[in-house]
Amino acid sequence: MCEVCAIFGAGEHWSDFGRLRDERFPFDDIQHYRGERKRRIELLNLILAPLEVSCEDWDGEALMLFDRVGRSRIAPTLNDVWPAAEALSGRRIDPLDPSFAGGGGHA
Repeated sequence: MCEVCAIFGAGEHWSDFGRLRDERFPFDDIQHYRGERKRRIELLNLILAPLEVSCEDWDGEALMLFDRVGRSRIAPTLNDVWPAAEALSGRRIDPLDPSFAGGGGHA
């Protein structure tokens, strides 16, 4: 995808389909997409906090994960967040484990 499309918030991964898809009002669509993306990043940061890992938006198309000492990994999709967080935290993660989202349970 061209960087210009990324800047305008036209992500195409299934986890990015919080968009309105109204061609008549593309600005509203972009604003909605960005708001949903921001909300997902906030939730991910809450989930990743016990691992001492955080994430930020990277060019509207990927996530950049950081550990507490500043190492980083790019996660192009939501699916890529877990292996990147495992690599940075040194811990195995099962995002489907009920104790994981509760803050502190790790497989």
